[in-house]
Amino acid sequence: MNENMLDRTGVYIAYPTSPILKSIYRPKNYKTKVNDQHTKIGIARDSFRSRKSGYLGNFDNEVEFIPVVLVDREFLNAVEKLIIEALCSNFPRVGKAREWFCASDRRRISEIIAKTLLESGIKHEYIG
Repeated sequence: MNENMLDRTGVYIAYPTSPILKSIYRPKNYKTKVNDQHTKIGIARDSFRSRKSGYLGNFDNEVEFIPVVLVDREFLNAVEKLIIEALCSNFPRVGKAREWFCASDRRRISEIIAKTLLESGIKHEYIG
């Protein structure tokens, strides 16, 4: 990925690379725990770079962070809602976490994201 893309906003997936369950937000010790069998779908409001650093710290660098789609900041909330609805139809959520799914098929998740955005008509760039 082009280093400049990390300074953009958009949709990403993130997932731990360890089989050990860890809190989705360690500073507050959230009870929902995830491992390499779970995937987070999120939006980077400031930049992919800033979101990535948060995951690296929370999961002790045992995490993959993959920007999937570039989207302008003004469309992020609408995009997030559409994608989460589409993913909820395909995968169960982890605990009460709205954006974490019991899914390790990241290729399928990326396909759902791409299809959802294509059908939405919202301006975006798939970087995959």
